[in-house]
Amino acid sequence: MKQAHVYQADEANPWTIYWVHFKGPVADAIVSMIKTKNNSFKGFIGFSQYSINLFNEIYSQLERGYSNDNLLYANMSFWHFLVSIVFNSKLPGAAKTNGKDDIDKAIDYLTQRIEQTLSLEDIAAAVNLSASHFSYVFKRKTGFSPIEYFNHLKIQNACQYLLFTNLRIKEIGDKIGIDDPYYFSRMFTRVMGMSPKEYKDRRHQ
Repeated sequence: MKQAHVYQADEANPWTIYWVHFKGPVADAIVSMIKTKNNSFKGFIGFSQYSINLFNEIYSQLERGYSNDNLLYANMSFWHFLVSIVFNSKLPGAAKTNGKDDIDKAIDYLTQRIEQTLSLEDIAAAVNLSASHFSYVFKRKTGFSPIEYFNHLKIQNACQYLLFTNLRIKEIGDKIGIDDPYYFSRMFTRVMGMSPKEYKDRRHQ
């Protein structure tokens, strides 16, 4: 801290540095999230024209003066800029530019197989990882075990069926790969805090 430092680009292959300082009541939480995501205070996201355009838009707006409207616009846009850095892989076109990681591929695999019953070994094999390693990296990235995440996806789909169709509980269970309606009801209640019937009844309130 408070150490003098100098940056200099190579004359033959110059680069541009985009520098921001931010503070506030959630600044520490943002830095902590970045550190957790990268397992370091440093991270690499590759070239992102999307983020650069956001930065230039904020800078350009501040060049127009420090009116309340300009400052509010810059502050609110800065949240979007931070999101584009922290969650770079979710930006438009990022999958084509950077490639999806194994966890994103696994989530794609799960969302395409909601109606199936899959084991941890099945999911890990789909991305060519050992079950133990896959389980570790999946939970580290998502906060859930692979099976927990899959069950949440199933319940998310069940919610859509309950709200927008007239399917019976048993039929919805079949749609998401759970043939035991009692097990489906218990899982739904555990995740949503209410039974499927209670959730469905809300549609008519």
